[in-house]
Amino acid sequence: MMGRKDDYQSKMEFIDLNTFVPSNHILRQINEKIDFTFIYNKMEKYYSELGRKSLDPVLLFKMLLIGYLFNVDSERELEQEVNLNIAYRWFLGLDLTDKVPDHSIFSQNRRRRFKDSNVTQEIFDYIVKLCMEKGLVTGEVIVSDSTHIKASAAKGKIEKVVVEKTPSQYINTLEEEAKRIEKEFEEKRIESGNKKRGRKPKVSNTETRSVVKTDSDSGLLCRPGKPSGPHYLAHTSIDTENGIIVDIHPSAGNINDCEPFIERLKVIQDKFNLDINCVGADRGYDTAPIHHGLKTLEITGYISPFQYDTAYKTTSHKEFTYNKDTDTYACQNHKELCFTHLSSTNGQYYKTYSAKMKDCKVCPFREQCFGKTATRRTISRPIAYELLEENFRRTKTEKYKLVQKLRRVWCEGSFGTMKIKHNLYKTYKRGIEKIREQCLFSALALNLKRMIKVMN
Repeated sequence: MMGRKDDYQSKMEFIDLNTFVPSNHILRQINEKIDFTFIYNKMEKYYSELGRKSLDPVLLFKMLLIGYLFNVDSERELEQEVNLNIAYRWFLGLDLTDKVPDHSIFSQNRRRRFKDSNVTQEIFDYIVKLCMEKGLVTGEVIVSDSTHIKASAAKGKIEKVVVEKTPSQYINTLEEEAKRIEKEFEEKRIESGNKKRGRKPKVSNTETRSVVKTDSDSGLLCRPGKPSGPHYLAHTSIDTENGIIVDIHPSAGNINDCEPFIERLKVIQDKFNLDINCVGADRGYDTAPIHHGLKTLEITGYISPFQYDTAYKTTSHKEFTYNKDTDTYACQNHKELCFTHLSSTNGQYYKTYSAKMKDCKVCPFREQCFGKTATRRTISRPIAYELLEENFRRTKTEKYKLVQKLRRVWCEGSFGTMKIKHNLYKTYKRGIEKIREQCLFSALALNLKRMIKVMN
């Protein structure tokens, strides 16, 4: 006989939400491993001791975390999901009859209470330190790369503006070296009684940039194989022991990958007191300033070599022999090219070596060396070029192959996971501070999942 449930009679029941959440549910595993009460101490300074009690800040943080763990990119939709999902309510400590916080509370807190604060970064760092305490982060190998995030901005509303350059630390370290070389060269010139001197490097303090009117913090991404238009970049550093993200730093989409690289490594070292042994990165980081910065931090770089498509890397240049002791080049005709002056291009400094005009004038290799129009051969050698050569030699080792393999696995794998599952494909927010929050939460969600996987 077929039964029908026609009659419904309301009744009073006592329900324990704990019984509805499976033991292997990610929220239960996170709740068992992480004591979120540390957030109270982090947020206490943002609340007044007077007035009405606010919503529990731990509840608000955990609610946002749910959105990033389960790829809910709308806070309005997140409110609805928490209303309907028993596991979400249990994780937040809400009973079935408790009211879920309104979605507007998050935007109001960003605009008022936590504006210009560093609380999300502090919470992210706390979890990284917890991973270090449990041995999940060692600093043996750190791999770095960046991924693009589609900005919430109109592609057609662009204007050109002149802005003041703010050189990053990796350029500043080489600038100090350039000043030292310039000073030594000037002293030698005076001692020798030579009144003539080479040109001084011209350094421009301004540059022209394209600014997106609807979100001036974003930038136009123009890279081969990448989508065009307004984007942000998330510069990410990952410890390869267990794939824990130790740092994620947003920037405009038109910033070069290597600009914040040295600065972020220094931040990681200082913040976590982490002894970084070596780093791996792709060829976009293979520059003399980067290698010089790594040397100052006492970190070994295993970076894919960049094949320079310039006259400096032509076959004719390789036929010149560099003498380290005398800091000169010798050409095929056994003539010397001496250091004459420094030059600067895009923040990188070069030492220019020039042959004597009288030597080049009668040289039998003249045309194949520098053509018919020039009067003499010059060679530009990047400052700290020997560090580029050292990196190239390291590319022949097994350690380089291992580090680059780890870079492809952890960087590309993490970026794909965060974009597909943790709200990093695009943003609805505007402004670098809001993007920083999005990046930190996305990385935190992935860190917690990897942390739980290892600890179980």
